[in-house]
Amino acid sequence: MARFGGINIYAHNWEFCGCSTLYYFMKVLDLLSGEEVCSRLFRTVRWRNGVYCPRCGSGRVKGHGNYGQGLKRHFCKACGKTFNDKTGTRLHYSRLSLREWFMLMLLFLGLHNSGLGLSWFMDRSYMTVFRAVKGLMLTLRREAQPVRMGGAVESDEVYVTAGLKGRNNSHRIQRLGRRPRRRGLRRRGRGTWDQDKPAVFVLVERGGPEDYVPSKDVEAETALKIIGRRVSGGSTIYTDCFRAYLGLGEAGYRHEAVNHSAGEWVRGKAHTNGCENRASLFRPWLALHRGVCKDNLSLYLAAFKACRKSRAIGPVEALQEILKILFILLALPAILRSHLSPETPTKGQPQHYYL
Repeated sequence: MARFGGINIYAHNWEFCGCSTLYYFMKVLDLLSGEEVCSRLFRTVRWRNGVYCPRCGSGRVKGHGNYGQGLKRHFCKACGKTFNDKTGTRLHYSRLSLREWFMLMLLFLGLHNSGLGLSWFMDRSYMTVFRAVKGLMLTLRREAQPVRMGGAVESDEVYVTAGLKGRNNSHRIQRLGRRPRRRGLRRRGRGTWDQDKPAVFVLVERGGPEDYVPSKDVEAETALKIIGRRVSGGSTIYTDCFRAYLGLGEAGYRHEAVNHSAGEWVRGKAHTNGCENRASLFRPWLALHRGVCKDNLSLYLAAFKACRKSRAIGPVEALQEILKILFILLALPAILRSHLSPETPTKGQPQHYYL
């Protein structure tokens, strides 16, 4: 394990599918070799269902020349406007080039590096990188698909330190009538939102998906609401003996619990080792950011889930999936504002669906 200038260079992070580290390293080098290569990848992912106008939604477009660095320019016959590959996306008018955006996504969501490390590596100001990373996390949270679980599901909670960090929260601290919290905030036992130690419910389907839900309290009503929205009725839920889970049996679930206070960690199939494993990975992942604001905890959880998913596939494939979430789903802000209905596609014309 080693760090170079704030950037993680752990070799095992590149061994996604049993392939060699050198193989994936060369793929990333090819991907980031130039702006034109990145433009081709971005264009392939964004226009995978055909080129359409991001202003009116029409598919009646034609080529209208090229921009520098591999970007294509198009002309819409319906509204008479021109646009390029980045129009209507978060990259439009961004200070970061496509190559820098790709590098930021791979280093933050793939290798998970801090904002200061990314700022040094990309030779950009910290605020430029911070805004880009926060925009990425906002998009990941907004476009996250609801998780449905069934069968054998584990549930547990982990408590993390997250207060009112940030210059914008100074007035909130003054209204609390107390001094700013001390570094570390080491409190034993279960924390609360008001104590700057909020709970995160961890739900893991054995052999299936996982989800992380921040909560302001750990009452039984809250726990049942979180589990009910994600776990199908009739499933078996394994938890510890915390009182918030006592009503799962009456809610239509098969509930089995292990008593950690009595030294019982595993009883047959009843255990929460999957949740504790995820919690042991999430704590050091979050510690890299040196404290976060509890209002932004859901953003970091969305980034953590994306980082977990990217580790299961190769870096290039992971980048393509991130691009689909970040740019394609947000490629129609002008359409949503214009309240225009999609026109009926003609034969041979790609059909587009709008939310």
